[in-house]
Amino acid sequence: MFQTIIRKRELMDSLSPNIEHSSPHYFKKIAQCLREEHIAQPTLIIDKQAFDHNLTLLSALSKGLKFRLVAKSLPSLALIDYVQGFMNSRQVMSFHLPFIKLICQSLPQADVLVGKPMTAIGVEQFYRWYETQTIAFQPAQQLQWLVDSLDRLKAYEAIAKSTIQPLQINLEIDVGLHRGGITCLEEFEQCLLFLQRSEHLSFSGLMGYEAHIHKVPSFLGGPNKAAEKTAARYAQFLEVMEFIVGSRDRYCINTGGSTTFNLYQGRGLANEIACGSLLLKPSDFDLDVLREFKPALFIATPILKTITKPELPGVEKISPLLRTLGVLPQRACFIYGGNWMARPIYPRHSKLFNAFGHSSNQEMYTLPNKPIDDETYLFMRPTQSEALMLGFGDIAIYEHGKIIDWWPVFNAS
Repeated sequence: MFQTIIRKRELMDSLSPNIEHSSPHYFKKIAQCLREEHIAQPTLIIDKQAFDHNLTLLSALSKGLKFRLVAKSLPSLALIDYVQGFMNSRQVMSFHLPFIKLICQSLPQADVLVGKPMTAIGVEQFYRWYETQTIAFQPAQQLQWLVDSLDRLKAYEAIAKSTIQPLQINLEIDVGLHRGGITCLEEFEQCLLFLQRSEHLSFSGLMGYEAHIHKVPSFLGGPNKAAEKTAARYAQFLEVMEFIVGSRDRYCINTGGSTTFNLYQGRGLANEIACGSLLLKPSDFDLDVLREFKPALFIATPILKTITKPELPGVEKISPLLRTLGVLPQRACFIYGGNWMARPIYPRHSKLFNAFGHSSNQEMYTLPNKPIDDETYLFMRPTQSEALMLGFGDIAIYEHGKIIDWWPVFNAS
């Protein structure tokens, strides 16, 4: 079922490499903007042209499916608002209770699917908080809680009774990732029948996450076989669901992620995908199937000091020999901050100096032997967005050679 589409995507991917961020001129222009803005601390940068390219591509490749934005990967209300406007979508997936509250307050029209099963204490806490609010957001119609077992379903019903708040329930099913979710079709049927009988809970749909597909090695069948098995497993749950509650068209049937969203267009399996990270494309998403997407997220941090002929503490006398042998670099620098989930990308051939290890204060990086024109900032490419984006303050939005705006990140406790 999925083999043809995977081969098609891989062929298209091979024809469109990304070259912009590999050019020294690219980072020199950004560095010039940072100097003009008097930026003197580590700063997160989004290349808006690359970001818009990724949005356009995602929109084209996911046509016919509803789009739900994964908020943890783009933890900024301004970013979420921009993406929702571009994609004409109000669907959000959120994974953190404080951020769910923030979205309810700030995006009153949002349709929120909780991305992981919350403890009963957490759900009860949310409704105790909601009772103190005067906001337009209506959880009974706009919030779906993810549930992965009959026991959790019973606990949620008790909360609904005690808070006098009806809850929408989306059932998490295990379609091959094995990180959680209902695995047994018998238990799944019991959950659906429980929801039908409940006066306090209502069934809203299914969520089956399958981020494992492109990580399955070839000796175990590779991505094609994993995609086929995932589709077959999801279809089993859908068959049971439709027998008990009716047509899937009435419900949120969610699957797909940043690495697998393009497997479902026109397939009649899911009606909704959830993505976030591929719009920024941190380096963990450097996969063949995503080659058309461009890196759009970078860290720029000031180079505080450049060291020629660096020495190691305690072995100063043999440091020249270590440099000759290549154990020590000829040139290095100390940056402002460090220890991020990121790797250096400019100046080229820079790398972490492992002998000193990581530092969150002044991390040491080797530099090319020959100085370059501009060594005021070291640029890094994050391996992921998520938690990393919360540690830099406002995001610099870079477009057409200028920083055009600053977008705040989530601020909730």
